[in-house]
Amino acid sequence: MVHAIGHPNPPLSRLTAFIMKFRILLSITLVLATINGAIMVYRFLRPPPSGSPIDRPPTDQTTPPVAQPSTPTPNPDQVPEQSVPVEKHAMLSPQPPPRLSNRIADRVLVEKNARRLTLFRNNRPIKSYEIALGRQPVGAKQFEGDNKTPEGRYVIDFRKRDSSYHRALHISYPGPQEAAFAAKQKRSAGGNIMIHGLPNGMGSMGPLHRLRDWTAGCIAVTNNEIEELWQAIPDGTPIDIRP
Repeated sequence: MVHAIGHPNPPLSRLTAFIMKFRILLSITLVLATINGAIMVYRFLRPPPSGSPIDRPPTDQTTPPVAQPSTPTPNPDQVPEQSVPVEKHAMLSPQPPPRLSNRIADRVLVEKNARRLTLFRNNRPIKSYEIALGRQPVGAKQFEGDNKTPEGRYVIDFRKRDSSYHRALHISYPGPQEAAFAAKQKRSAGGNIMIHGLPNGMGSMGPLHRLRDWTAGCIAVTNNEIEELWQAIPDGTPIDIRP
């Protein structure tokens, strides 16, 4: 009896061989990836070695030399300038306004909208000052407590050394017509309207007081400025207060 000799299927053998090679290659790839990942994790978690740039204190960088200005050759015919020492407190403390050189005013003009007081002598302006007015600056004063600054022509009739606002020059408000008008309304026209400095103990505020109108109807300036006005405005000087 004769048996047939079987031969392996060539396509099946080739497929098996390919799968085996693919598995081997995939295994090698996974091993290499695992090793590479382990190396990266080790480098990340490893503390820096001693003496590395992280542990070293920063080295001082050499500052390039600054070229010194050349000293000019002194001229024998030129007189050297003498430096004047400047005191620190003179630079920090506010400086008083320039003095009026004892010039006496013969008229005072107040412009309410401009917040300005100007001294005149022989119809020529001497000096102007920024001012603050009553808390209700628009309109003329009519009654006591309306916090308005008067409008009209008056005189500086007296002065107060012991004022609650450093120094004060009194304005002759109310006039006869203003007093009569308030009386018809069965009210008081008010009074005690003055040009004055800052409240006692608050002189350091200086020009900051002008950030808003704050008086009860008076005209306010700084303490340095009221000192000037005290000297420049004699009693009996006319004052014109305009809107």
